[in-house]
Amino acid sequence: MNKELLIEFFTEDIPARLHKNAIVDARELFLKILCKYNIEYENVEAFVSPRRLALLVTDLADNTRPVSETKRGPKIGANEQVLNGFLNSNNKTKENLEERDGYYYLNIEIPGQNITSLFADIIEEFITRMPWQKSMHWYLEKDKTLSSYWIRPIRSVMCIYGEKPIEVYIKSLGVTTGNTTYGHRFLSNGKICIKNFTDYEAQLTENKVILNFDKKKTYIESELSQQSASMGLVVKSDERLLNEVAGLVEYPFIYIGNINEKFMSLPMEVLSTSMRVHQKYFTLTYPDSNIAPFFATVTNVPITETMKKGFERVLRARLSDAMFFYKEDTDVTLEAYANRLSNVVFHEKLGTMAQKIDRMMSIANSPEEHRVIALCKADLVSQMVGEFPELQGIMGRIYASEQGEVSEVCEAISDHYKPAGAGDNLPKTFLGSRVSFFDKLDTLVGFLGVGIKPTGSKDPFALRRAAVSIIRLIFNLPHDILEDEFTWYIETLITAYADQGIALSSSVKEYVITFLKDRLIVYLSETCPVDFDLCQKIVDKCDFSNNEFKNIKNEVIKVDKLNKQPNFDVIKSAYKRVTGILNNFVLSSENFKYSGNNEYMKKLYDKLITPDVNFENIVNISNLVLDACDNVLINDADDNIRNQNFTLLKLYINLVENVFPTSLLTL
Repeated sequence: MNKELLIEFFTEDIPARLHKNAIVDARELFLKILCKYNIEYENVEAFVSPRRLALLVTDLADNTRPVSETKRGPKIGANEQVLNGFLNSNNKTKENLEERDGYYYLNIEIPGQNITSLFADIIEEFITRMPWQKSMHWYLEKDKTLSSYWIRPIRSVMCIYGEKPIEVYIKSLGVTTGNTTYGHRFLSNGKICIKNFTDYEAQLTENKVILNFDKKKTYIESELSQQSASMGLVVKSDERLLNEVAGLVEYPFIYIGNINEKFMSLPMEVLSTSMRVHQKYFTLTYPDSNIAPFFATVTNVPITETMKKGFERVLRARLSDAMFFYKEDTDVTLEAYANRLSNVVFHEKLGTMAQKIDRMMSIANSPEEHRVIALCKADLVSQMVGEFPELQGIMGRIYASEQGEVSEVCEAISDHYKPAGAGDNLPKTFLGSRVSFFDKLDTLVGFLGVGIKPTGSKDPFALRRAAVSIIRLIFNLPHDILEDEFTWYIETLITAYADQGIALSSSVKEYVITFLKDRLIVYLSETCPVDFDLCQKIVDKCDFSNNEFKNIKNEVIKVDKLNKQPNFDVIKSAYKRVTGILNNFVLSSENFKYSGNNEYMKKLYDKLITPDVNFENIVNISNLVLDACDNVLINDADDNIRNQNFTLLKLYINLVENVFPTSLLTL
């Protein structure tokens, strides 16, 4: 009889930023463990809230699945003692042996085990293998030892199977499992006794804990929206903050407070960032998207008058700091800040940020590009960006606008950081796109040139992301950002590094191209989507010395579509065979008349002389080519016959190459 299994790890507070990934990781890990133990089930769900990680398995079998396995024993003819040892260790006799491939084999039947006997092992393995970003262990007073590693100390473990508590001692945690848990830290009283998952979820809700992360997030979003709408306001969308506050609270309470009017002169980005980063406050706007003098916050307890005053008092202090930084920054020009970039290290092996600017200048073509490059990193030394690094580029745009720069330059200053990741928006402007390309390519050339490359999952300087950003900039913008051949940019940057006395590897150009090709293969196979191996074969043939890079995406899509046509393998087979025969044969004239009497070549000539250029007809001609190659001595000793044979096959090559890309034919 199948039953429900509920396991809960009750812990100290799990960091909010980890909740969403932990839900996915916990479920995937538990599925693997169930598979390892040959356990049958219907479904697995995982739940994470600030003080608990829970797992629900529905329709879990009472016993593990019986399995059969074949064990190889000693070689036939081996010492009798060795053979007996093999048999005794598996509780078998000689009658059970099979002889195969020069060895003895045993077919072993492993019966199913009662599931309850495995719970301790399953829980221990889950604890050991759960992939937290950072883990800790703690002192177990009872056992006078240290616990297993976990994100935060585990205080109790609940295990209920078929509505009955399972009591097993978890040695690595120093606790015995049971059927009790706890509700909200402040809004519930004592232990809660649980019967099953339905009861568990209901009692947690009664004790002010919303277990399901998505339900809690939806509830917060709905409450924020309703309360702000009642005041004629709109909550500024912030998915990252919403996820964070959903992970911070067990049960959410919403409060909308006031922003002192004197701070409303600050740019919206400054107000919003200060509130989000320091206080986890949501920004509220009017329906026309202008910021309103209000904020929204989410708490874990009901809001008191003292708390309301505290929220606004702390915000005033934060915004006073922001206003001071902003005023100090606007008293200095961006050019003055740019002059300080020689004191900002880009990387110890790659010089300063000022040197990076100079290298980017070397591949820029227009005065507008030079102006954007000169100012694009200036805000890095501003006080506002020093306090809020996420505002780099944004503050540069704001300060440039206030100092009278043209709007295209202002927008390009913030645009050049885009895209910051796979899901980030592309730059809106041509200027921003070009400078973004210069910036990211300089980073790739520099780091790869001094031997700093991603290893495994580690990529501390985000070089893979830079490469994918370059690819996206080239493929997905309405304007062409490559005004020169792609390799010219790489070569010019290499020269710029050398002029600054920064030594790069002599193979840096090849390193950059290979690195980009690797990311390009992954990008195309994921976004087109097309077969990975096909992408690899086409990209490997791409010559970055010309603008094939720009056209390769369309080429891959076209090739993939053709390659999936039925019978296309016949065309490829004939093409490859003929090119191998002809080698470097040159057609003297296409005004050719076949004068031979070979039936295979004559059939081919009749089809080629006035070909109907459609896919089905080319397949038929290709079959005739293969028949001719199988039945005719193409490289005949007679010069005239050989020349006619070669000419016919060359006409076939010309026909096929006029219809299909060579990259497809040679796959």
